[in-house]
Amino acid sequence: MRYAARADQVARTHQALAEVNRLRLLELLRARAEGLDAAGAAAEIGLHVATARSHLETLVGAGLAGRAREERLVRGRPRVIYRAAGDDASTDGGGYRFLAELLASIIEAGVTNPAGKAEAAGVAWGRELVERARPLTRLPRAEAVRRVQEMLDELGFVPEVVVDRHGERILLHRCPFRDVAVDHQKVVCSAHLGLIKGALDQLGASADTATLRPLVMPTLCIADLQRRPS
Repeated sequence: MRYAARADQVARTHQALAEVNRLRLLELLRARAEGLDAAGAAAEIGLHVATARSHLETLVGAGLAGRAREERLVRGRPRVIYRAAGDDASTDGGGYRFLAELLASIIEAGVTNPAGKAEAAGVAWGRELVERARPLTRLPRAEAVRRVQEMLDELGFVPEVVVDRHGERILLHRCPFRDVAVDHQKVVCSAHLGLIKGALDQLGASADTATLRPLVMPTLCIADLQRRPS
């Protein structure tokens, strides 16, 4: 097994991520670098404080979050602040990678046309992740591509837009799920292509000709948006 985490750590992480409210709490912590206490986290997602605290402690036990007492300059009991663990302990650690590979293998084995289904799911998410252009307005193509670039940047792809004599493309310098994509390319890469197509379509830009060239280099994928004939 190529994961750095020990088998028991992977099991704890997978168990922690198998509960939807713990997934929601982890994503909330990852969006709040300053951290949250149990009461604040409970209010954000509509849980009882005791339930939220229990879920947060499970995340801590799995190494996905940490806790520290708040420094206070006034009297009163300091709050316990929870923060998401760093990338090395969460997204790039055993848990997320294990879960991603597990889900990709289920899709490959359990559905017909897994690439098509993955792309369709990506299209649906891509439409949700960008803001639709205002009614009766049409975004310039360059602005639509810029917004797609912003979406991909937020997702961790480190994208770079290139327009030259070969056409219009986005260089993806980092795939957040590269290790999973190596073994499950038709699912992972099709989903990523769908994200791009869905976002372009939502912004009113043509997406029919978009294609994705996965792993043309160990750290580079290329999304061709419009290729010019040679």
